Amino acid sequence: METRPELFEEVRLYKNPKERERYDNQANLFAIVSTLEHLEKAYIRDCIKPNEYTSACANLLAQYKIAFKLVESDFKTIEDFLKKFKVHFPIAVARIKEDRPITIKDDKSSSSKLIAQTVSLLITLMDKLRLEIKANDEIQPDLRELIDVMNRITNLPSDFDGKAKLQKWYSQLQQMSATDEIDENQSRNLLLDLDSVLYAFNHGLF
Repeated sequence: METRPELFEEVRLYKNPKERERYDNQANLFAIVSTLEHLEKAYIRDCIKPNEYTSACANLLAQYKIAFKLVESDFKTIEDFLKKFKVHFPIAVARIKEDRPITIKDDKSSSSKLIAQTVSLLITLMDKLRLEIKANDEIQPDLRELIDVMNRITNLPSDFDGKAKLQKWYSQLQQMSATDEIDENQSRNLLLDLDSVLYAFNHGLF
């Protein structure tokens, strides 16, 4: 029987690095929306605790915002994206449109709402740093908003060391001009501090 080597060759969807990045971005978005759909169903079936659901949902919504920005040149809405690939995630789409976990009421002063906002801002900042965004005018506004939201959480202890860490970074950024960039070492240390604060919020360690 004749062997055809070409049948065993890897089939690539992309022709160059730019196309590969495009497909990777689409795959990341698909994974996030699919995970959100399954998370919503798990909560409906009472397979996950409310506090765990709230944290996971807030994480996914924050990741979604970053992921969609990377594909919005090809898709105007998330519905367009899902229609293109012939998939149906209605619960996830509804959650995306509400932009908050179902456990959180539409009340800006509620503690749960503020905690979800904090988690979202933490992930946004961490994603920017991982994308090697280091300009002061890209980082400082988000950090300022993060500190402001954290300060409004009434059950957050005044001695929570995460607040002190973030305030120290904010003070450093205030001394820099808008176009200045933090260096690689500063970026890694800030990412580490943000991750420690996120861990504390996700595990209720305050």
